[in-house]
Amino acid sequence: MKKNLVQMMTMTVVLFLAATAVYAGPPGSGGGGTPAPIDGGISLLLAAGASYGVKKLYRNKKK
Repeated sequence: MKKNLVQMMTMTVVLFLAATAVYAGPPGSGGGGTPAPIDGGISLLLAAGASYGVKKLYRNKKK
């Protein structure tokens, strides 16, 4: 019980510190460059999801 409480408190502190690090800057302080491409990330996520689904189907069929 005590170990679980220590882990929970540690994660809470880490999340609070991470939340303060991601605040946006003042307007106009950004680079204003070209937008990031999302094609590569989406295709990788789709491929990972498809392979995970095939793995699950294969495992259920094997049982």
